Amino acid sequence: MRRFFVEEMDERSTEVELTGDEFYHLNKVLRLDRGASVRLFNGRGLELTGVIDTLGKSSAVVVIEGLADSVKESPLSLVLLQALIKGDKPDFIVQKATELGVKEVCFYQTPRTVARVEAERAGTRLHRWKKVSIEAAKQCGRSVLPEIRLAPDLKVALESCSDGLRLQLWEKTGAAGLKDTLAAANGALKVAVLVGPEGGLSNEEAREAETKGFRKVGLGPRILRAETAAVAVLSIVQHALGDLN
Repeated sequence: MRRFFVEEMDERSTEVELTGDEFYHLNKVLRLDRGASVRLFNGRGLELTGVIDTLGKSSAVVVIEGLADSVKESPLSLVLLQALIKGDKPDFIVQKATELGVKEVCFYQTPRTVARVEAERAGTRLHRWKKVSIEAAKQCGRSVLPEIRLAPDLKVALESCSDGLRLQLWEKTGAAGLKDTLAAANGALKVAVLVGPEGGLSNEEAREAETKGFRKVGLGPRILRAETAAVAVLSIVQHALGDLN
């Protein structure tokens, strides 16, 4: 059954109108017709089933039939603090983080960050990342969208994580093994992971993170690209403590 995102929908909705990108996807891409069954979700945990009742030139009306049985959220509250990286790699990270059940993605900027987002463009980037997360949620079956934020610097990003298991990826000496660290944290319900930029975190930034409770952990002998490291660590953490079996 095809899924569509309707942010303003709630439990009292009896019919819902699809417009914009969602209508285009329904009408032009999927070519669904009247009578087709669909699922609608609002990104906050509500998912409803319905049937397409009317099709217009720019919108479709779906009559709601009831609540959908959809429990796809991980029991683990997983947060990714990711240094902003260049190109469309942040889109890739948002997509994969959504698929992997991450609760929040916070991009931050550092002196080593190649890509920069000026204040006046922050809204545009956040809007783009939300669209990426919506498409990923539609594909993977999630009914809750991750919160996506853009912090001006590392200090602000760290301040949002004051409890739970806090880890920072560190490719130099002095890092504990991720496998052993997660084994010792069996039963943890909240995890925050800090990933640096293309050039890695500086010694000063690593120390700042340590003062906020972020332990240094490594992913093995090979140095991974920032986007690869993010996906790898999220997958490993979800496997060890969440619902990735």
